[in-house]
Formats: sequence, structure tokens, C-alpha cells
Amino acid sequence: MARFVVVLPLVPLAAGDEFTVADWPLHVTLVEPFQTDLSSSAVAQAVGRAAAEAAVVRASGGDEAMFGRRRDVPVTLVQDAGTLEPLRDRALVALGSAGVDLARVRLDFRPHVTRKRGRLLRPGEPVVLDTMALVDMHPAAGSHHRSVIAVWRLGDASA
Repeated sequence: MARFVVVLPLVPLAAGDEFTVADWPLHVTLVEPFQTDLSSSAVAQAVGRAAAEAAVVRASGGDEAMFGRRRDVPVTLVQDAGTLEPLRDRALVALGSAGVDLARVRLDFRPHVTRKRGRLLRPGEPVVLDTMALVDMHPAAGSHHRSVIAVWRLGDASA
């Protein structure tokens, strides 16, 4: 069974990019990791449908918080004026329509950027989220790697 995640990267990503778990680029998780028997191309088609009508999200860093089961993962919440929730909903509808089981999707969506190795989104820092990416959580390279399956530029990204 394949495992994927849908993210909005803060840095440029391209299909085929790979990185280790420790070196995840800064991103906002739009749809948390999910498992499916669908092929990566079928999942990419669904995510692409959601991205096709999406506009660029202009946001900024908000409060700092601690996430994770033990509240030991430092994050910066994202202030987005309510534009991320509809984008997430659109992605979930597209994935569900394609046959992805979304029973384990979190209901309490809190957009955030995880701080990693000194890289972070600072409170008040503006950010333009103009790309959506589908990432394979279990690529052939091994369990400690991630691979970008597909990337879509959002709506008015070229403006």
C-alpha cells in the first residue's frame, strides 16, 4: 500500500526531487499522510484536479506552538485569512472521489510550518504558497527518504 502527503512548499520543489526525513523542505501540510492502493499517477490526477482551480495563498507566520503526541515538535502556525481550509477541502473531495479512504483525516486542521534544523517561518513573516506538491512517503530509496511525485503551480502564481 502506498503512502502519500499533499504539501504547499515554502521553497521550490520539482517532480523527482528527493530528500531525507530529516531534510524535509519547509512546507504547510495540506493533507496529512494517507495510505491507498491507488497508483501514484491516479493520486496525482486527483490532486491535480484540486490544484487546477486553486489560487495562490498569501499568508504569514503566526504564533509559535508545540505539536506532536508529546507536544515536543516546534511549529509556527500559519495565518491565512481562511484560504487554506477551502483548498484542503477541495483536495480531500478530489482524493475521496478518486477512491482514497479518508477515514483517518484529522478534523482539526491547523496550518503550520514545522521548525527543522534552524529553518523556520518566523511570526509575522509573509509567505506566498504558490505550489502544491504530492510526496511519496515510501519511495524505492527507502523509509528514510521522500520523493516528489508531482508539482502544480497554483492559479495566479505567475502574476
